[in-house]
Amino acid sequence: MEREIFVPAVLAGVLTIDPGEIRAVTLVLPEAFEVEGKPYPVRDLMRPGTAFLSRPMGARTQKVRRRMYTRSNCSLTSAGVLETIINHTHEAKADTSIWWQTEQVEVLHREGGTIDVRVGLSPDHSHLFVYESSGECKPANLRLEPDSEWPGMRVLAIALSTGITPFLSHLRYMKGLNFGRDHDASGCHVTLVASVRNPRQLMEHEELLGLERQFPENFRYYPVLTREWPADWPYGKGRVMRVGDGTGEGEGVDLGPLLAIVPDLERCHVRLCGSASARDQLVRGLQQKGCHPLSFRSEVW
Repeated sequence: MEREIFVPAVLAGVLTIDPGEIRAVTLVLPEAFEVEGKPYPVRDLMRPGTAFLSRPMGARTQKVRRRMYTRSNCSLTSAGVLETIINHTHEAKADTSIWWQTEQVEVLHREGGTIDVRVGLSPDHSHLFVYESSGECKPANLRLEPDSEWPGMRVLAIALSTGITPFLSHLRYMKGLNFGRDHDASGCHVTLVASVRNPRQLMEHEELLGLERQFPENFRYYPVLTREWPADWPYGKGRVMRVGDGTGEGEGVDLGPLLAIVPDLERCHVRLCGSASARDQLVRGLQQKGCHPLSFRSEVW
């Protein structure tokens, strides 16, 4: 059995996005860590769209728990700094999701406390590397395609609430590589549809608007508010996938709002991060519409 190694990562940042609901946190890895008396450098080679394993506290159990957190930044531009966005799930058995929203986390941050993050020992025993959730692209994860593939892709990314997290990692990586543009290629094109309940829950809104201005030929940002919005809100209102009056697997799903945003969906590689029910609704809606994207991958909770 592979030995598990955890290193203490400093809780360097806590940003409350929506009080009691959503927080962004920053963990900084040590430059080196000692294993069995030998120091090893810690290398951050995580691929965009993957998650790291950490051990936060549980509010309900008051025990340290093991949890995977999808990274929102990328190793290309922020090596050794792990950022993620965490929401309160409001489930009956919720534990760590509650703890991350508490004042205990703020105290830990002020005191320079740490959270354990799992690493692995390289095969040649030369360094430690950040353990990540997936080593290859699969239908049920959002690990970014190889650098030989994504620059030629047209992508529709659908982010529901904190489901924006992996796509932020993708976009920051793509920006670092000029969206795959060079003298002979126009690079990839990404449309990000980010759906949240209210304006307070918009995540990295200004950064994404700025990215759209900087790369208008490669990136389009379309935020959607589902429950409340200002009178002058210029983007989407309400759900982009609307369930009809039917029940069960046969219920009708109206993709009209989504197709109004991306009418060329069949020319896109569709990626979704959100709840399992939202994924199922999208798949059912595409089937009912007879709409076939170039590919479909999703990560759900």
